[in-house]
Amino acid sequence: MQKKIIALAVAGLASTAAFAQSNVQIYGVVDVGYNRSSSSDTGALKSRNALDSGLQSGSRIGFRGTEDLGNGLKASFVLEYGITADTGAGLSGPARQSFLALSNSYGTVAAGRQYTPQYGLVSKVDPFGAGTVGDVTFGRGVYAMGASAAPTTIRLDNLIAYVSPNFSGFNVIAGYTADGIGDEEATATGVKSTNAKIWAINPNYSNGPLFVGLNYHQVTIDGVSANWDNNNATPNTVVDVDYKDKIWDLGASYDFGVVKLAGLYGQLKSNAFDTKTKQWMLGATVPVGAAGNVLVSYSRNSTDLNVAGVSDAKASKWALGYTHSLSKRTNLYAVYAKISTNNEAEGIFSVQGGAFNPVASVIAANKLTGAGLDYTSGLNIGIRHQF
Repeated sequence: MQKKIIALAVAGLASTAAFAQSNVQIYGVVDVGYNRSSSSDTGALKSRNALDSGLQSGSRIGFRGTEDLGNGLKASFVLEYGITADTGAGLSGPARQSFLALSNSYGTVAAGRQYTPQYGLVSKVDPFGAGTVGDVTFGRGVYAMGASAAPTTIRLDNLIAYVSPNFSGFNVIAGYTADGIGDEEATATGVKSTNAKIWAINPNYSNGPLFVGLNYHQVTIDGVSANWDNNNATPNTVVDVDYKDKIWDLGASYDFGVVKLAGLYGQLKSNAFDTKTKQWMLGATVPVGAAGNVLVSYSRNSTDLNVAGVSDAKASKWALGYTHSLSKRTNLYAVYAKISTNNEAEGIFSVQGGAFNPVASVIAANKLTGAGLDYTSGLNIGIRHQF
C-alpha cells in the first residue's frame, strides 16, 4: 500500500516521459514531542502543555530531482511543504522551499523560495541546529534574523542565488531578490515601491574540524511609514522614511573530538527604527558514547533603542539538551531553555515566538498585552524520524 501511495505521488509530480529522464526522490521529516512553555514575562499568559509537531526539525514532505542535460550541465528542483503531524491538519503555510536550479563546474544558480544565507550560517554553528526550544534564532531565541521589520525571516521569496564550487574548502553563496517577503508589486510611476529588496553574500571556509563563515546582507524598502519614538522625532509620530537594515554575522566552530565548540557574533543596524543590535552566542556539543550528544549554549542580545532616558533592551538565553540516535534516521531529544530580559526587553523575546519591534511605545504595549507569546522557559521531549 505504501509503495502505491509513493508511486501515485511521483506520478502526480511529473509526467511519465519526464520521470524517465529524471532522478526524483521523496524525502521528509516527522517530528513530534511534548512541549511545555511557562513563566510568562508579562504575566499575561498561563503555562502551556502540548503535544506539538516539528520541535527539533519542522515536520515536512518534499520532492527533489535532477536531470543530466549533457556537457556537464544539470537541472534540479526542490518542492518542500510543512506538515502538522500532531493534528493531521495537512500542509501548513506556504512552501518551505520551492526552486529550480542549473549547475555545472562553475557553480549553481537557483531561483525561487530558498533559505537565507544567514540562516544557513547560524543553523550550522548553533549546537541545536536552530531546532527545539534551544534554538538560538529569534522566534525561539534571542538572535534576530533577517531584519528589524521581519526578525524571524529564514527564507526569501523570489530569490536568485549563486553557490560557487568548493575551492580547497572555500565557497561563496550570494543572492538577490526584488521582494523577499512577498510577490513583487506593480508600482505607479512617481510612487516609491514598497518591495523589500534584499541582497546577501556569504563566504564560508571548511577544513576538517574547522568551519568559519561570514554573512552580510541589506534590506531596503522605499518610503515605509515608520512609527518613530526616539530622539529624532516626536514620540509616536508617523513619518515617511526609506527603510534600510544592514546585517552582518560571523560564525565559527571547531571539533576537538571530545567537544565541539562554536561561536557566533552579529550586528543589525536599522535606520528606520534608529537602532543598533549586537548579538552573540557561545555553544558546545559533547559526544556521550557512540549515539549521544550533550548540547549547551548561551546567547545574548542588546539593542540600543536610542530613546532619551531609556536603557538598551537586553535579553539572554541559556539552553541545555541531549540527543540520542536510535538509528541513522531516528533520534530522541530532551531540551530545556530559559530566557531572561531587562524591563526594556520585556515581552519581546520568547521560547515560543517573539514580537521584536525596537520602539519604546511598542515595548510598553507588549508589557500590558503579553504580545508575542512571551514565554521565558521551555521544555521539549520528543522523537524525530527522517526519511
